[in-house]
Amino acid sequence: MSSKCDLLFGTLPEFVYKCGESDRIAAVFDHEKITFTFTDVKKEMDTLAAGLLSIGLRPQDRILICGSNTAHFFICALACARANLIFSLMSPNFANAEQLKYALVKGEFRAIICFPANREVEFLNNLLNELSPELMYSVKGRLCSKVLPKLTHVIMAEEEHKHAGTFTLSEIYGRSNREKVDKLPDFTTWDTHKLVALQFTSGISTSAKLVGLTHYQLLNGCNAIVKAIGFTDSNCICCALPLFKMPIFSFLGLIPFIANTQVIYPSPSPLPKFLFESIKKFQCTHLLSNAVALGLILRVAQIQNVHLPSIENIILLGERVPSDLIKNITKQFENVQKVMNGYILTEVASIPILTWDTANIKGVGKPLNEFEINIRNVEILSNWKGNNSNESGELCIKAIKGSKFLGYETPFEEELEWIETGDIVTKDEDGIIEIITNKEDLIVDSSGQLVEHWILEKALCSHNEVKGAQIVALGKKLPLYAFIVLKNSQINTDIILTDLIALCKNNKLNVPAKFAIVDDFPRVNTKIQKYRMRQMLENNEIQLKP
Repeated sequence: MSSKCDLLFGTLPEFVYKCGESDRIAAVFDHEKITFTFTDVKKEMDTLAAGLLSIGLRPQDRILICGSNTAHFFICALACARANLIFSLMSPNFANAEQLKYALVKGEFRAIICFPANREVEFLNNLLNELSPELMYSVKGRLCSKVLPKLTHVIMAEEEHKHAGTFTLSEIYGRSNREKVDKLPDFTTWDTHKLVALQFTSGISTSAKLVGLTHYQLLNGCNAIVKAIGFTDSNCICCALPLFKMPIFSFLGLIPFIANTQVIYPSPSPLPKFLFESIKKFQCTHLLSNAVALGLILRVAQIQNVHLPSIENIILLGERVPSDLIKNITKQFENVQKVMNGYILTEVASIPILTWDTANIKGVGKPLNEFEINIRNVEILSNWKGNNSNESGELCIKAIKGSKFLGYETPFEEELEWIETGDIVTKDEDGIIEIITNKEDLIVDSSGQLVEHWILEKALCSHNEVKGAQIVALGKKLPLYAFIVLKNSQINTDIILTDLIALCKNNKLNVPAKFAIVDDFPRVNTKIQKYRMRQMLENNEIQLKP
């Protein structure tokens, strides 16, 4: 392990070992009442790594870890890295069995570690049995499934439920011993650019793709944020975002070992009640969240008259920050000095763009020093009248300085120069990047003029009875289709549609040709999937009005 030009060289287990003799607290999982010192993390990582290799898994096997912000979810990722297994993180809250099947088959995973989901007890076990009934009578570690041909090992973290064909996580720990730990792979011989993780992209505008990531990229993805924000061993971060997103794991999962910064996880799903308690108990100096979650946190804090004076900095990721949110922050967080807004990207496992200019909250900032961006011309934008003089196009980003992007396909050895994000952005004269939409969602009218569908969506949402609105088109051309979620499903929809059409005309906006009243939009991890709406239209899966 070394540092050259402020870049880090080494591997994940190497950085854990570097801190492994310290009794300082590295991470706290407050709701579980679990506190890990650096020594604890090293011991847990080694023990679980040896256990995983004792059940027939081999170095470079792929392991899917489905869970949220729990102590052993955190340890599982580090243990896989220690055992020279390639790990991938996902939410356990799959929409259906087909979504889980897609992940397991696409990723060619040999093992899956299942943590509890929000929906029901043994949710993932039930999905796996639905996909592969063979699991109910197979020998542990020897699953032979027609539907999931690569999968052999199923590990359940719900300890009170035991089934034929599945290990429990405690059973894996129990397979370990000192001799097996001593025989773990020698990470000091590994290349820092060695593949360590595979991660699915968000799957918002197109089907989720698998990204290859190295030790170097995860370590330096974290280090870039540490340097930009200035984290030290006197800081304490409260996490209100899910660890199953790789940029969040890279940042918060690794920051204790890079900056000696303590991380607090209030609960598996950080509800405001637990968040407030954890911030007060541990006197957290930083809060990591997103705009939607923080809006909820502030509303509850205001109602309950909660004040959190220890918070000095708030980092918001992944969404635009409404101006009223900025104004409300200082009411409950009276000592906040900076409110930062950042852009996360799975392909770089980091926050490559960041701002703390609250005067320009529409933007996500400028690239960090370790990242290079390029805004490529998109022909469809050439007639965009609403862009003024700002540079616009598709945002392209290089992998972190000193590395290449490994691509989206096995064996993840492409070494590409640029990553095409698919995001359409503008850059103003100060270099601030603003995310507009995704290129797959662009629409043009019959004259070739860009339809600013995001403005139309905002206008439709201004109606008192509308909870949400999304505009899509087929083949990027008119007509427009509006998907509408109402606040009250019992209301007369014909009256609402008449109002919405009039609203569009009064604001001189394109009027959608058809409307679809839906209970909710198709989503993945709360993010809206417009490509699924287009599929629903193409397959006649949705009822349209008028």
